[in-house]
Amino acid sequence: MTKLSNDLALSEFRGMVVVPGARYTSQEFFDLEMERLWPRVWQVACREEEVPNPGDFLEYTIGDQSILVVRSEQDTITAFFNACAHRGTRLASGTGNFATSEIRCRYHAWRWDLDGEIIEVVDRQNYPPALTDEDVHLGEVQVGRWGGFVFVNMDPKCEPFDAFLGDIPELFASYRMEELRFRSYRTIVFECNWKTAVDAFNEAYHPQGLHPQMLTWFDDTRFSYAAVGQHSLYGEEEYRRELAPSPRLGLSSDDYDQEELLADRIDAVAGLFSREDRGRLEELRRNGPPEGKSAADVFNDIRVSALRDRYDLGSLTDDQILRNGTIHVFPNLIGPLVHGNATLYRARPNGLDPDSTLLDYWALEWVPTGGEAPAIEHKFYEDWSIKDWGLINNQDFGNMVEITRGMKSRGYRRGLLNPVQEANIVHHNQILDRYLADE
Repeated sequence: MTKLSNDLALSEFRGMVVVPGARYTSQEFFDLEMERLWPRVWQVACREEEVPNPGDFLEYTIGDQSILVVRSEQDTITAFFNACAHRGTRLASGTGNFATSEIRCRYHAWRWDLDGEIIEVVDRQNYPPALTDEDVHLGEVQVGRWGGFVFVNMDPKCEPFDAFLGDIPELFASYRMEELRFRSYRTIVFECNWKTAVDAFNEAYHPQGLHPQMLTWFDDTRFSYAAVGQHSLYGEEEYRRELAPSPRLGLSSDDYDQEELLADRIDAVAGLFSREDRGRLEELRRNGPPEGKSAADVFNDIRVSALRDRYDLGSLTDDQILRNGTIHVFPNLIGPLVHGNATLYRARPNGLDPDSTLLDYWALEWVPTGGEAPAIEHKFYEDWSIKDWGLINNQDFGNMVEITRGMKSRGYRRGLLNPVQEANIVHHNQILDRYLADE
């Protein structure tokens, strides 16, 4: 079993888990991840809607590895290492469609079908008769599908996909993630380690420091954290209908006005509503609630009504509809979910540089009844700062860079993590170490 050096290993200090900064900054630890984590773990390669038709393909990259995800038939998705079985030439790049239902190498014109079976070895008569079709089959990658996501695993002896997911499908069934479609797809390059990007969204301990403007309407002390097998989640145990600021502000009910809190909240979540519903919210903000109802009651009624008008929500109660949470699917998919939409982040190494991360920023939503999903528009940003991502995202994104710079300080030794509010980050590192161990 691989034993990590002291400057990379997790340890205990006075009841806390110590996470060395070198796990985020050192080439040694990064190289171990590239050797032991990414080739062995199930990871999200794409959404099914990115390869909607037979023959469609997508190139998924992780570190220096390239994988082709192919819809070989209407209900079948396959994946292969993106390398010709003859001389290793990359077979395709980006996205596209194998219109002739075959994969052809540009170098010597060998051809395979969409299941990776060889169709033609050019001038095969020149090869010894002992050469078999299996010898030149494309290198297969394991495929799993859940919630509209396509997962891949490079290890032919990997754990079963269902065992990897564990209880996640059952816990998040009501969010009907398979019905989500892209509203926005942005890929951003950050000067940070991929784990830094995951950690940024895996706890609610930081808003009081990084997002103080949220505390007027966001009670950051009500969250619970839970490990779900290899994965984790956090959120409110029960949806609270009344509006109240964070207790950190030390305000009594006489110190704040419900309508002012509501105005702050409407500004923060306006994107969840249609133009018509935003007009109703503005009217509520101007005129206040009708007699006998609180502003929060009216806000929630508008929100639930808007969702029920747009989507078939079946037997979900109002409180179930309003409840939300943040999911982390190990190792690198994370983000908040509400019924009807999700904001998810997929963080992965950009090449072989431990200080460079590709962050895929996905805004997903259900398609309204009778509507059509918008065309996927994928935009790429080499420099995150050239765009205004909204105040909260701007704060998170800028801080990811500052974390990287700070962790390289000679004065920074270790992370002493909050055993409650940073429990998911501890769990993430512990599961990571299981993959890094030789078995």
